[in-house]
Amino acid sequence: MRICDSNLTNHKRRNRHQCIGSRADRKDRPSWEILRRCLKGDLQPFVGNALYLEYQDLLNREHIQALCNQTSVSLMAFLDGFASVCTSVDARYLWRPNLQDEADNHLIELAIAARASYIITNNLSDFANAELRHIGFEVVTPQQLLRLLES
Repeated sequence: MRICDSNLTNHKRRNRHQCIGSRADRKDRPSWEILRRCLKGDLQPFVGNALYLEYQDLLNREHIQALCNQTSVSLMAFLDGFASVCTSVDARYLWRPNLQDEADNHLIELAIAARASYIITNNLSDFANAELRHIGFEVVTPQQLLRLLES
């Protein structure tokens, strides 16, 4: 049970080899490995409306498409495939933990509603000051989750 933050698809992309759909060796990329395991059915991702729209917005940005050497159509096809393996969760309440980045609060709401075990993100700093362990999930990087899965 996992919530995948949108920065898994946009982890400070500096070159096209780190982007979704690039032809680089994807197995060495922890974010790609998490997405691959979700697509294979090894991990169960959750998505809510706000997170899906965030994914969609990100993948429709021209600079992301240029960096990934992909079209909007191909990235939306990827998103459709990813969404098909996600469990849709309706998070209607507004439990606001006041994270450093207000735009990340919906991830907490989604994790609570989904009873997720983890929020997977490359941006731990936005969650650093929040007291979240007592809620029942952990915020981890893709590398940390892969280590947990292998242990």
